[in-house]
Amino acid sequence: MARSTRNNGTRNPNGASSIYQDKHGKWHGRVTVGVRDDGRPDRRHVRGKTKTEVVQKVRELERQRDAGRVKKPGRSWTVEKWLGHWLDNIAGPSVRRST
Repeated sequence: MARSTRNNGTRNPNGASSIYQDKHGKWHGRVTVGVRDDGRPDRRHVRGKTKTEVVQKVRELERQRDAGRVKKPGRSWTVEKWLGHWLDNIAGPSVRRST
């Protein structure tokens, strides 16, 4: 028996954005914007009261992704944390303590 190669329309292809409504009536959108440092897909989430609102937010995220303007996930380093990391992990093994 041959399998049908037609998609029944219930699933988006991998990496495509999705919009759905939860059981409480809120609308959600998910947009794949890249790959995280650990190799997992970086999927951003937006939500709104109406489907139209979420569609606009998803399209804006897609525009930012396509233009390469999406911020990296997580919080930015503070100078204090970066300096501590640099001293312990980068400079520590190769720089003398007197430096």
